[in-house]
Amino acid sequence: MIEVHYLGVGAAVPAPGETNCSFFVRAGTARLLVDCGPAVLQQLAAAGLTPGEVTRVFLTHRHGDHALGFPMFALWWSMFGQKQGLPLPTVVASTVTWPSLQVLWDNSYGEVPPPPFPRVELPPDQPSVRVLSDGLSLHTRPLPHSRFAPVLGLRVEFAGRAVVFTGDTAPSPEIAELAHAAELLVHDSAYSATIHPKYPEESSSHCTASVAGKNAAAAGARRLALVHINADYAGQHEALVDEARAHFDGEVTAPRAGEQITIP
Repeated sequence: MIEVHYLGVGAAVPAPGETNCSFFVRAGTARLLVDCGPAVLQQLAAAGLTPGEVTRVFLTHRHGDHALGFPMFALWWSMFGQKQGLPLPTVVASTVTWPSLQVLWDNSYGEVPPPPFPRVELPPDQPSVRVLSDGLSLHTRPLPHSRFAPVLGLRVEFAGRAVVFTGDTAPSPEIAELAHAAELLVHDSAYSATIHPKYPEESSSHCTASVAGKNAAAAGARRLALVHINADYAGQHEALVDEARAHFDGEVTAPRAGEQITIP
C-alpha cells in the first residue's frame, strides 16, 4: 500500500494557519519527501515524523516555497542524523534546481560541511524514469510554470499503484499523460474559474480547479486532491472542490495539512 501525508498544502504565500506544499509518501521501505519548503521541520514534526525517517527527497523546482527548507533539513542531518549513524537520504532534483540547493546551504550554514547526500540530477526539459532499489519508480515530466524555476511533475509507482504530484504548473496535456490511471493525482489548483473568472484557463503559471478536474478525467485517475490553493480562497475550498467535480466523477478533496490517505 501507499500512504500519502499532506504535510502542507498552501500556496507560495499561504492563507493564515497554512504552510507551503510538502508531501510525505510511505511505500514499503521507501519514505519519500516531496518538496522542502521553509517550514519542513515543523511540518514533519506535526505529522510525528523526523528527517531521519526520510529515505528519498524529491524537489519539483527551486522556487522558495518548495526549496527554502532544504538547508534546515540538511542541518538536521548534519547535527543529528549522521551522529546517529542513519543512512543519508538520496536527494533527487533537476540540474537547474541542484545549484540553488547548494547556494542555499552555502548562504545559510557555509561554515559547516554539508551532509554528503547521495544525489540524482535529472534533465529539466525531458521525461525521465528512475527505478530505485526500494521498489519505487520515479517518472518525471517537465511541466510549464517558470523559465527561472522549471518544474518536474512526479509520478511515484509502487506495487502496481501510482501517485502523481504536479508541483506548480500551468495547464498542459503532459499532466494527463503523467497521471494516466493513477490512484491519486495531487494537482496545483491555485485559482478558481467560478469564484474569480478573471483567472484564465490558460494561465502561464498555475491551474484552476476546473483544469485539475479536466486533467483527472482525461487521465482516468481515481482520486483528485486540490493543493496550492491561493490564499484568496481561504474558507472557500468546497467551492473549488465543486468546480473540479463538474468535470471529474472520481473522488475530489481539498485536503488540509495533517491529513493523510492510504491507497491499498
